[in-house]
Amino acid sequence: MAFFLLFMPCLVKAGEEEKAPQKEQWVTEKTGRFLPLDLSFIDETGSTVLLGDIIDRPTILLPIYFYCPNICSENLANLATSLGALSYQAGRDFKVIALSFNEEEKFEDAQRSKRNYLKIVGDKFPPAAWPFLTGKRESIKTAMDAVGFRYKNVGDGTFIHPAALMVLAGDGKIIRYVYGSFLAGDIDVALSDAISGKPSSSVKRLLAFCFNYDPDKNKSLFLIVKSAVLVLFATILLAGFFYFRRKGKS
Repeated sequence: MAFFLLFMPCLVKAGEEEKAPQKEQWVTEKTGRFLPLDLSFIDETGSTVLLGDIIDRPTILLPIYFYCPNICSENLANLATSLGALSYQAGRDFKVIALSFNEEEKFEDAQRSKRNYLKIVGDKFPPAAWPFLTGKRESIKTAMDAVGFRYKNVGDGTFIHPAALMVLAGDGKIIRYVYGSFLAGDIDVALSDAISGKPSSSVKRLLAFCFNYDPDKNKSLFLIVKSAVLVLFATILLAGFFYFRRKGKS
């Protein structure tokens, strides 16, 4: 059984990676360019805000959607954990934005999500320093195009999208991209660059992708895994049987 638990995720991951887009197609780094600050969104309280109302100092921008069934929750949790370990003080030195690219999500969804992830950051983190935003299609598309982030609605309420965040200077200039698990050290370096206003090269970590996994479409994969496990155990049992039988005769 241990073999099965170890082996199956590898096969599923391999299947996902075959379908996963290339990084060059889904994240186009636009360091040195600007995110338009006149775009309007709705924050978790239901208020309309301009990006310029929020981005007045270095800002971490994480594109996600709140009802993502896969790695968005992990991305938010990783970021929340890192926020509590940064060298800089939230609110004073930097802000954070969680921006949903799902136009169907409402401020109540953002509110619920924010409440959950603030618990991870801890009581010392100022809630106002991390708005959770939803918006209309035009504003979302303009913002995502500006930072070179692509996503695709697959028609069942889920999206294919990469896992990446951007760190911006206080004037909206795109300074650095962060991939991987959003480590505190990587974000610290990016914030330092954002404070100086100098765009910098990103750490080229593995770019993960998020997309819905449908077991019905992958039934043959599970049958293969199941068959392989059964064959393996049958082989082990037969080998053990003949070994002890031979040992008993000797």
